[in-house]
Amino acid sequence: MALRIEKMASDAIGIAHDNGKTIFIRGTLPGELVEYEIRETKPGYIIADAVEILEKSEMRRAPVCPYYSVCGGCSFQIVDEKDSALLKTEIVKDNLRRIAKLAELPEFEDTVYGSFEGYRHRARFHVDFSSRRAGFLGRKSSELVEISSCPALSGQLNDLLSVNRDELMKQGRSEMFQNRVDRVTGYSEVSAFEGDDDVTLNEKAIPITISGIRYYVSARVFFQSNPALLPYLFSFVEENAIGHTIMDLYSGVGTFSALFENSGRKVFAVERDRECLYLAKKNAPSAVSFSSDVALWGRKNKERAETIIVDPPRTGIGEEALSLILSWKPERIIYVSCNSATAARDIGRMAGYKVTKAKVFDFYPGTGHDESAYVIDRQ
Repeated sequence: MALRIEKMASDAIGIAHDNGKTIFIRGTLPGELVEYEIRETKPGYIIADAVEILEKSEMRRAPVCPYYSVCGGCSFQIVDEKDSALLKTEIVKDNLRRIAKLAELPEFEDTVYGSFEGYRHRARFHVDFSSRRAGFLGRKSSELVEISSCPALSGQLNDLLSVNRDELMKQGRSEMFQNRVDRVTGYSEVSAFEGDDDVTLNEKAIPITISGIRYYVSARVFFQSNPALLPYLFSFVEENAIGHTIMDLYSGVGTFSALFENSGRKVFAVERDRECLYLAKKNAPSAVSFSSDVALWGRKNKERAETIIVDPPRTGIGEEALSLILSWKPERIIYVSCNSATAARDIGRMAGYKVTKAKVFDFYPGTGHDESAYVIDRQ
């Protein structure tokens, strides 16, 4: 059966309709005519795989990675970087219309994108110590795909797969003895992060300089993988923060708090991960830092701020946390999101607030992930 792809959903999955049912078909682009086979049927929608592309989009291109058909790492190498950014921007806009129920979209600044080649400074390798194999898990499987070089990885991370594989094996062995093993696959998982001059494979913190700010980051914590594009997000947040007092919720290693060092502003940083908070105190020493879940901290919080920055996980802001944030009546919320669907859901719950500005950052070219940021003002 053939269907025409109408648009794309979050995670860059093509959407079509047939007999009143929504059909999600991965690996397809708007306008394409595709033959598909059903993989899973759910109430109200179907998940399917493309069998053949009968009419291809002009945007479609051949993947640049030789492992594309087997590795599960990058699922959206079928367009170039510019078209990827444009398509993801349309996904973000569609989520605001459909999920947040916005009758009028905010001003969208130009989408930021960059090269796929060597962009990624953070990775999680899967290691089979007994056979000295290392790589990533396969697409739709738990099998290890051994990789000698990944075009998305930075230079020193790629070296771990080749000339410095002994280092990767040594850390894989250490992870195994510390029982840090994937219980499904049995493989050790080794996280790696490349900073200014070095690579860390564990809790050792190393420096990385972004926009003139020196951050200390370990492989055990989250920090953006694409340092080349991160300054654009920093500028967006810094330029749109207003007032004397700022709350940085889900603050991680103090990524945004550090922007306001020496600014004379008072910053409250809240992060439940203690290892992140330890590094945040090094990266943003003048911030008043709290180790707590945002909702738990919010119940006791007596502080107020003109600007609240939120950078929640992919699941978005919990209902209690969001209710507390709104009860503080900040003049502005800057919402940084790694999942525009949950961001749109949260925005739709913000009664009395309006999105006045938005920007999309394609931090993960070659994948379906989108990153977006919103300025949300009290009305």
